[in-house]
Amino acid sequence: MNSLARLLREIPHPSGDALESGVDVIGDIAIVRYDPLRDMRAIGKKIIELLKNVRAVYGQEGGIEGEFRLRRLRHLAGEQGTVTVHRENGCQFRLDVARCYFSPRLSTERLRIAEMARDGEQILNMFAGVGVYSITVAKKREVHVESCELSRTAFEFHLENNSLNKVATRVNAVNDDAANLPSILKEKFDRILMPLPSNSDKFLGAALALAKEGAVIHYYRHVSAENLAEAKGVLDDELAPILPHRSETKVRKVREVGKRYLELAADIKLP
Repeated sequence: MNSLARLLREIPHPSGDALESGVDVIGDIAIVRYDPLRDMRAIGKKIIELLKNVRAVYGQEGGIEGEFRLRRLRHLAGEQGTVTVHRENGCQFRLDVARCYFSPRLSTERLRIAEMARDGEQILNMFAGVGVYSITVAKKREVHVESCELSRTAFEFHLENNSLNKVATRVNAVNDDAANLPSILKEKFDRILMPLPSNSDKFLGAALALAKEGAVIHYYRHVSAENLAEAKGVLDDELAPILPHRSETKVRKVREVGKRYLELAADIKLP
């Protein structure tokens, strides 16, 4: 990837600015930021030359958009087709990169959550996508996971991935709105995952209603701030009026998602 980053920096641009060097490789598909002022097809062909495991390159126009956080993609080079199988942390995930949200940059975070879980836990994933967090933890620990996803497309891939990873008996996927979970699910949970940083605040009440005493909630948020200290303050102020008294919260940075824009995780231990 160092050769690729160097290549992207060296490609000329009328403004003199360097092309963003971030390239997401999902399975055998590479996605690069689309820049209409550059020869993106030539860039796509060069990426295929440099990355031997890549069969197709797409340009992403704009940001992650809409209710299901999807990418607008334009084919640049290689084969057509947006369905692939991505492998990470000993698991494999089949998905359509144009119709399902997926970020390979969260692999370490997914493994971190799986390693924090304990055998015997009842776990709820409120925003499951194609099942990446849910399946990773079910592969690493002897747990039961209720896994909720609103997108029908992502849900169907989730079911397929449960079978692909041989965890179908321990991961139950539900195709519904997470706001409805308190009326659907009868049990309460030891650990609740909320990996929807754009608007997980709208669902924290539902999470609290489904949490056992002493449960852990992993709450993700995008926060605009000048620095990490300021971002933590913003998140603490958001959570303080909602959480039960004596809850313990540890906030940490997951990644930068833009200029002065961070993704944070709050690991909340309920009293």
